[in-house]
Amino acid sequence: MPLTGLEIYKLLPQTNCKECGFPTCLAFAMKLAAKQVELKQCPYVTEESKAKLEAASAPPIRLVTVTSDSAKVEVGNETVMFRHEKTFYHKPGLFIRVKDSESVEAIKAKVAAADAYVVDYVGIKLGVDGFAVEAASGQADRFSAAVQTVRAASQKPAKRGLLNKARTRAGS
Repeated sequence: MPLTGLEIYKLLPQTNCKECGFPTCLAFAMKLAAKQVELKQCPYVTEESKAKLEAASAPPIRLVTVTSDSAKVEVGNETVMFRHEKTFYHKPGLFIRVKDSESVEAIKAKVAAADAYVVDYVGIKLGVDGFAVEAASGQADRFSAAVQTVRAASQKPAKRGLLNKARTRAGS
């Protein structure tokens, strides 16, 4: 979670040396909180404070990349939680879940329909970014066949994963 200007100020040396280009450490802290300056402008910040400030400014969700031969979807690594705060650099991916317990023909039909779906929203083309294959049957050979079916039917990424009620494990 991002720190406020006052929380950042408490981690600064509070010397008011003006070497950062600001009249006080509080003014510098407020600019840091607004992400208008970088911490490296303060020559006297301690390594301990640097570590705390870098940890606080780290994105809450790490970057996840899913690729195929012709497509790539990246989500996460954003420092904002709401669209109105700032621009998202990695748009959320939209994946359709396909269960390996379905027949091959049903999987092909679902993938083909989702793959072909595109809607124009204010000049932006929106559609499915990929497919998530769920190991619902619990059988490795059925799961592998479902993944191969999805990959053969679409050029979009297929995220393989074993999903159960207790937890989610994602494979690439």
